[in-house]
Amino acid sequence: MKVIAVILAAGEARRISHSKALIEHEGGKSFLQSLSSTFGKAGCSVLAVVGKDAEAVREQHPAIHLVENTRWSDSQFSSVKAGLDAALEEGADVVLLHPVDMPAVRATTLKSLLKALGESTEGLRPEFEGAPGYPLLLSRATAERLRETAGEAQLEGAVRGLQLRRIPVKDPGVIVNINTPETYERLFGSAPKLAPPPKRRGKKADASTTTEEDTSASSLNAASEGLQGT
Repeated sequence: MKVIAVILAAGEARRISHSKALIEHEGGKSFLQSLSSTFGKAGCSVLAVVGKDAEAVREQHPAIHLVENTRWSDSQFSSVKAGLDAALEEGADVVLLHPVDMPAVRATTLKSLLKALGESTEGLRPEFEGAPGYPLLLSRATAERLRETAGEAQLEGAVRGLQLRRIPVKDPGVIVNINTPETYERLFGSAPKLAPPPKRRGKKADASTTTEEDTSASSLNAASEGLQGT
């Protein structure tokens, strides 16, 4: 079974002054790098849809498969379609859709969700304490149906037409959307900043014992209050 994770990273990030794909998460990694690593650990191939600041994102992430959506400003859903097109063309049996500004999801959560999906389920969605989260896990047939959705600007609107099974998880990272300076500072204790360029990470970043799963549970739970990934 071929599983491809599509990370949506094409937006303008109006509320944060930097492209969210480039913001530092932990251990010197950007949001996009953390997510690529997490999905990779869960056994997924990874591609990211980029638009705004595409060249800067490409330069920062030479090892990640990037798909450029030249019409990113039309709507979020145009980037969803670009990602689905690429994933289906690559032969995905299962597609995971995930926003780049939700980098705290755990690899163990992803593995559990993939196991729960099975071969007969059309799709599922994690929830934390009753709040719907990400990623969305879609069978190939469901991904094809979503791709053909018309008249929707946002992914959430299109998802309403799908019958996704909700799976409760104990991972607040599935709903914590780090899309404001206030949320970032609450989690990391500083204003949003860019991740260091690849050539400057070196041994310091490699030697860090902090991983994307090491963000304190208390901080994530605090950030999850009132927040849903949309």
